[in-house]
Amino acid sequence: MTTKSPSHKQIIIPMGKENTEKFMISASNHIANINSALKSIKLDIIVDYIQKEPIDVIIVTDKIALPSNIQVIKNFVKNVENINSEDIELPKLPQSKSYLKIIDIPYLIENSNITISSDFVEIIIKFNHVFNNLSLASKLQVIKALSKSNIAIVWINI
Repeated sequence: MTTKSPSHKQIIIPMGKENTEKFMISASNHIANINSALKSIKLDIIVDYIQKEPIDVIIVTDKIALPSNIQVIKNFVKNVENINSEDIELPKLPQSKSYLKIIDIPYLIENSNITISSDFVEIIIKFNHVFNNLSLASKLQVIKALSKSNIAIVWINI
């Protein structure tokens, strides 16, 4: 199995170096206050931690952020004292793509002439702990490695 990441559980907030420094002084308080704001409007997401980059703040959540989650976080950040809200750009999600490529899976189901299907692989994924907390970005693809082999390759966009 090969994997490529960064996590899509991150919200990147470009805010400039000075704002980033000021924001990070009270990062633990900001986490508590953002989580309180999210919980008060019954959104099912939690901020795990806040990470500082040179001119950005990265807010890491326990789930993939929806537009409503991002809006609440943006409103919170823009209203933090001592922060110049004019320097804060719109929050965004990472733009890279993550995927898993699983190789060496039998293309035919054992003791049958039935080929492995994407629906069958999805069922297996649901019961495998390796795939906990992963969300599929699109329908997974099952392909036969070579025309004369019994080996499949599964591509999973996460």
